[in-house]
Amino acid sequence: MATYNGAQYIEEQLQSFVDQTRQPDEVVVCDDGSTDATLEVVENFKESAPFDFFIYRNEKNLGFIKNFEKAISLCSGDVIFLSDQDDVWFENKIDIVEREFKNSSAMVVINDQVITDSNLKESGATKLDNARRLGYSESWFITGCCTAFRSGWVDLICPIPVEIGSHDIWINRLADMLDLRKIIFTPLQFYRRHETNASESEVSDFRKISRFKLLRTYGLGDATCGWKVKINRINLYSLRLREKSEIFTALVGEERLAWALKSLELERNALSRRVEIVGLPRIVRWWPVLNFWAKGGYAQLSGLQSALKDIIRP
Repeated sequence: MATYNGAQYIEEQLQSFVDQTRQPDEVVVCDDGSTDATLEVVENFKESAPFDFFIYRNEKNLGFIKNFEKAISLCSGDVIFLSDQDDVWFENKIDIVEREFKNSSAMVVINDQVITDSNLKESGATKLDNARRLGYSESWFITGCCTAFRSGWVDLICPIPVEIGSHDIWINRLADMLDLRKIIFTPLQFYRRHETNASESEVSDFRKISRFKLLRTYGLGDATCGWKVKINRINLYSLRLREKSEIFTALVGEERLAWALKSLELERNALSRRVEIVGLPRIVRWWPVLNFWAKGGYAQLSGLQSALKDIIRP
């Protein structure tokens, strides 16, 4: 668990660990310099915790990515669960996730979660429901507080590059591209939404969402900056796969690793070409778009939808 000024809700999350049908063997808390009562709450909880409980306070603020990385590095169990400071786990979460690891070769397991307001009032939707409603694939479904992974995954994901934007994306996407990730479609926790949440993803919205709302939010404006960020992140994935190729090959074989690297290359090339195309005047852009479409370039993106957007973007 990575903490930072979470005193308002953290006690409920900690209590949900105690209430588990299969309690954790240990809980590791890394605090990133909280200025509220977070540490006081955590230290009081430790006194009566029925399992090993470790608290670490960073000498300086590391940011949430490196704070989670530190917490991960301090865990000693065979399976590591990531936890936010403001959610509430259902009592069977650890039991179900542990059984999933025992019954599969997955390195990463992620479960769905019920979205609630700050008072744990249910929205009637889960995060995976929202992702599907917006047309996203299951590969897109990533959320750190629902993620667990084998200890053998740690040496492959660490160090986590801060340029990747989020630790959970890094952990999950590496596993997903190698077919080493398993999704549990049953919600196993409440996902509390409040005014100080770190995540602002549209699929986390407590209110009903739609594709129209997504289009209104992101529009058809200049997306080249975002594409360049994606290209840089693709390079980071490719680099890690190559750096740790011997271990990845032992896990999935040479063919699967080669497929993952090739897919990343195609995605990078498609985004790079897209940057070039939208840099052209709109009046002459239709021909390069059609040419790129004919060559299968948009197959790495959202197909016809992406092609049409690139023609009409300003």
